[in-house]
Amino acid sequence: MKTKVLTGIAAAIFGITMVALTFTPVFTTALAFFTLLANYELLHATGVKNKGVYVLTTLPAAGMPFILTYDLLQYSPVPLAAILLIYVFILLLMMLAGYDNTRFEHISMSLISSLLVPYVISLLCEIRDFFPEAPRSTRGYLMLFALLGAWITDAMAYFTGVKFGKHKMAPKISPKKSWEGAIGGIIGTIIVNLIIYAVYYALYRIGWIERLLFPLWLVPVLSAFLSVVGMLGDLSASVIKRNYGMKDYGFIMGEGNGGVMDRFDSAVFVFGAMYVLLLIYQAAGLHF
Repeated sequence: MKTKVLTGIAAAIFGITMVALTFTPVFTTALAFFTLLANYELLHATGVKNKGVYVLTTLPAAGMPFILTYDLLQYSPVPLAAILLIYVFILLLMMLAGYDNTRFEHISMSLISSLLVPYVISLLCEIRDFFPEAPRSTRGYLMLFALLGAWITDAMAYFTGVKFGKHKMAPKISPKKSWEGAIGGIIGTIIVNLIIYAVYYALYRIGWIERLLFPLWLVPVLSAFLSVVGMLGDLSASVIKRNYGMKDYGFIMGEGNGGVMDRFDSAVFVFGAMYVLLLIYQAAGLHF
């Protein structure tokens, strides 16, 4: 418990620092570090031993945050579809060359770990820049809302589950998760987001920021939705660990706290869900 609390405090301090630096290259570089580690952890979890696969997948995994942030594909003379086909073709050739220790499931995971997961994590940058005409404070709040939708849910569900958890939610997938913890995670996320909204509103009233992004009634609705989505992401990541007999994806977050994917498992789902909601909102012709 003490280790988890200290790790949570350290993660919160780091998160606040990153939010403060969100419009600098430091943020994009930090995100690239996480996507690179996430790729390694997923490959390691599925037993990939082909060193060539590790080296090749490093490029898109670490480059994805920069590609999305700076729209680097616009400078490529080769269409994206052709790049993806070439990438898949090279991975399949590696499977043939290393057939003794490289299986098709390894190549399939390589595509997920180096393209899908880094892309969804990097959507945090797209969420931040979704309304480019909005003030930076407003865009930063939108990004913070997505982060809290994942991490506050995880933290509050854990502490509520430890204290009050009696009814197991998915005992075969994640024995420690309870329905009481899930409810606590949702309620805790709503409360925290309402508090932050109140602070944000106070700053708006005294003129320190230009405008709010969305109305008060939408805060608990979005908070609850993203909280549930985050739990589904957490459970999905747990299924992969159970399939491969692992407790944690890595160890960078400290003993008992796992690696990057153990902290970003719910975030992968939350970032994707929030980005889709923004696309739907925009397609409907609505404006915050």
